[in-house]
Amino acid sequence: MVLASLTDVITGLGTVSTWFWLRFTDLIDLIAGNSLLLWAVILAIVAGATGLILKVVRKFGIKGRR
Repeated sequence: MVLASLTDVITGLGTVSTWFWLRFTDLIDLIAGNSLLLWAVILAIVAGATGLILKVVRKFGIKGRR
């Protein structure tokens, strides 16, 4: 059994990361080019960030008024 050299592994990782980032930029271009997708993604990001902030605030024991 022959193990791949470190150079081959690093080259392979570089190829995979290039492929991944190319797909990611394609997805961003698709979202930015379509207004309906853009507003849905912005809404999802805002809702997720708000939920995360509320979760962190509640984790530290700050409760809302009841």
